[in-house]
Amino acid sequence: MEALSPEDFLKRLSDHREAFWEKMTAERKSYGAEKPLSPEIILRRLQFGVVMERKAAEVSAPWVPHLPELELQHCLSEYVANELKHASILRKRIAELNGDPDVLWKNPLAELKQLWDFHAALGSFCELFASVQYGHEEFFPRTSKSFIERVEPIDPQTASIYRDTLLADEAGHEWLAPEILKRYATNAGTQARCLEALQTGCELFGRAIQSFNRTMPA
Repeated sequence: MEALSPEDFLKRLSDHREAFWEKMTAERKSYGAEKPLSPEIILRRLQFGVVMERKAAEVSAPWVPHLPELELQHCLSEYVANELKHASILRKRIAELNGDPDVLWKNPLAELKQLWDFHAALGSFCELFASVQYGHEEFFPRTSKSFIERVEPIDPQTASIYRDTLLADEAGHEWLAPEILKRYATNAGTQARCLEALQTGCELFGRAIQSFNRTMPA
């Protein structure tokens, strides 16, 4: 494809992301992902969150020195720090609920490992940001809002963690991915690789979510 303007490029990425969201939402409904919460399911959700937050930090951190501008290096460093902070907060809450904070970290689902191995192998920070921060990480606020509504009546402390810390911090760095992609994904080759990374990342994320939900306690 020919190089697109920054606005058209972001729209193409968004169109693919939103099409996948609709597909994933239909699939989640088909296998009961929004089933009533139990203490065991809440614990499992928190354990999943530890992996997602920690891995997002791990795959993003190596790219900090590769960003050309100090401002963006600083912002990506803050993003990494926030993801690690979230993982620590979730681990603390799991321990308070008498669970193992690292059960999914030490014994990851095969689909989760495939997802993060893919991200770790990407060849540029533009591809990473297209796949993770502009791609499937955009689904986190949507699924979290549903989780907050369902968990609030039975575990208000966990609801507060998601609403007042995790989602609040996510909102503070939503601008970073589109800004990086507008500045640096400007040629046709880079844009094509970013689009492919987003599509693959979303597909792998969808498989990981489905596998995770199917292993939920009854």
